[in-house]
Amino acid sequence: MVSSSPRQAPSQRDIDPERIKAYSEQLRQRKEAEERIAAQNEFLRTSLRGSNKLQALESGAPTSFVNDAYEEDGVDSDHSEHLYTIIDYQEVSAALTRVQKALSSSGETALASLVAGAAGALLCPALRTALATRAAALTAARHKRPGLAPPYTHRATDRLKDCMDVLGIHTASGGATSALAAELLSLLGGLELESLIQAHDQAAALLDPACFTRGKRHKTGNNANHKDEKALATHSPDDPSEHIKIIKIDKTNEPLGATVRNEGEAVIIGRIVRGGAAEKSGLLHEGDELLEVNGVGMRGKSVHEVCQVLGSLTGTLTVLLAPRAAPPRPPPPNRVLHVRAHFDYDPEDDVYIPCRELGISFQKGDVLHVISREDPNWWQAFREGEEDQTLAGLIPSQAFQHQRESMKLTLAGEVAARDKPRKGGTLLCAKKPPRKKRGKKATSEAGYPLYSTSGTDEYEQEEILTYEEVALYYPRASSKRPIVLIGPPNIGRHELRQRLMEDNERFAAAVPHTSRPRKDHEVPGQDYHFISRTQFEADILNRKFVEHGEYEKAYYGTSLEAIREVVNSGKICVLNLHPQSLKILRNSDLKPYTVFVAPPSLEKLRQKKIRNAEAFKASHCNILFSIQPKLFPIIYNIINTQLIMLQEEELKEIIATARDMEVRWGHLFDMIIINNDTQRAYQQLLNEINSLEREPQWVPAHWLKQT
Repeated sequence: MVSSSPRQAPSQRDIDPERIKAYSEQLRQRKEAEERIAAQNEFLRTSLRGSNKLQALESGAPTSFVNDAYEEDGVDSDHSEHLYTIIDYQEVSAALTRVQKALSSSGETALASLVAGAAGALLCPALRTALATRAAALTAARHKRPGLAPPYTHRATDRLKDCMDVLGIHTASGGATSALAAELLSLLGGLELESLIQAHDQAAALLDPACFTRGKRHKTGNNANHKDEKALATHSPDDPSEHIKIIKIDKTNEPLGATVRNEGEAVIIGRIVRGGAAEKSGLLHEGDELLEVNGVGMRGKSVHEVCQVLGSLTGTLTVLLAPRAAPPRPPPPNRVLHVRAHFDYDPEDDVYIPCRELGISFQKGDVLHVISREDPNWWQAFREGEEDQTLAGLIPSQAFQHQRESMKLTLAGEVAARDKPRKGGTLLCAKKPPRKKRGKKATSEAGYPLYSTSGTDEYEQEEILTYEEVALYYPRASSKRPIVLIGPPNIGRHELRQRLMEDNERFAAAVPHTSRPRKDHEVPGQDYHFISRTQFEADILNRKFVEHGEYEKAYYGTSLEAIREVVNSGKICVLNLHPQSLKILRNSDLKPYTVFVAPPSLEKLRQKKIRNAEAFKASHCNILFSIQPKLFPIIYNIINTQLIMLQEEELKEIIATARDMEVRWGHLFDMIIINNDTQRAYQQLLNEINSLEREPQWVPAHWLKQT
């Protein structure tokens, strides 16, 4: 609750009048110092314009001209003719009609229709009345008719906006007066009144030169006149430096909802956070200067010191502030932007955040609802599931985060280049760089090597990931999302897929394509789609395959059309793919759901392999004993040795491959399953698939724009 009306203003016991006078004097002195600097700059500029060299250049250039709007000859009748030319709306309408005919004759029908619409708008009665009112007011002011009182202010437009802001707050709060406030708001927002107020300000500038010049020195150089104009400007009721605002805010344990910045020794409100006490009051605005809070002077304090003072105060805060020069503007209506974060963020580790108490932390994959993007560096947002909170939090904007990550990559590249050993070292000191270890080639379930249609297996150009715009997708019974299993080799993806495929009424596999000849027992469209090698190569160039490879001089691959056939049949297509295949699949209309099957820790992975070996031995002991009872101990020991003596490097390679996949393609994964126990992993996967069919999911926003 914030109060600033005279009835609720703090009493003299709360605020010492002498302190207010002292603050007013300080503000006045600062204003005079700023005006002295402005006058000095104006003098230098005027001297430059009056120099002989510049005049010679102007006289020697026949094509040069002087812009009348920048003449400094004072506000006289000639100057006002340039700034305030009165044109009748009928003349404008006739001119637009002529332009329309010229465009129509030249074949520009589209532009001609736009001009015709503008000409038709001038025939609106409300606009005609407004223009006529403006012309009458300016005509009376220009001729300075007797009986016209001097203007009280030339900023009536700003006063009108202030009134409309206050009425808007009353209208939004509801209550008995909200209907009257809404009616008055509609009257004040009318076109006729707005035009009349604008004409008033322009007429005030014509009638009162001191008001218009705001203390600027005339070209005559009369010091006495300059002092008079300066005095008028300094003591004008519109001068914000002469106003000190006293407000009261009831603050709870939550942050106030505002950040500050330093401008010299001044403490300026930098931004107002949505949902906080500062925003709800409607009386604190960006650009206001904090002078005092509960008797504690703010001037000269750093941002950190101000945050400490405000954070330690609770209850009723009595705030002295100097409003900014420009009137506060209502925040523009922002469309809520839903994004998925592709990086981890903790405000406690961010030295650039304006206020750590207002920052919110999030992890990679979290969905954030951004409600304000006015600040180019810091957005205001809520985490998914926390929209019921009143106070929004600060997160780095996409541009700011991208800039920081780019700087990190640049510095890392410079360090790597600096630390890289130079070529041509001595024979004693030179060291050969280690050979790059070649990883295993990805293969399909049929055993043929796979090639991504997007290129080779090398790292693509490093992409800086910040946020991805997402939207809610509601499940459709006629279009099931394909399930894509991603993971390192020998991690159990094949077992999970086989368990799902046991329910053939619900799950199905995409029929692969091949260029080899059909065998006698094979059924086209059921075992393979058989096409020619030429057709296969053409489809590769047209990016119709999610992945493909060559085995024994024949092409094999999985096409987008084969996946779409399963989706159109009403079943869920289950795929085991290499991560490189996700690029084409995600750019299609199939909306895949990607599950990353990850290994557990090294110790748990070792235990899992041992359990599998024991299960294998138990299932085969009886068979071995029945075949060769005498040789059973020897055969058993051989198998036991081979299964238990696991290669440590193989397990480490599985974990390293999984870590590399998560770093390179983790932003494309919708779910991560740690496969420590196959049955538990299968049940977790099945539960997730069940929820996909009945609950909405956040998907990339461009997917919904394609449909």
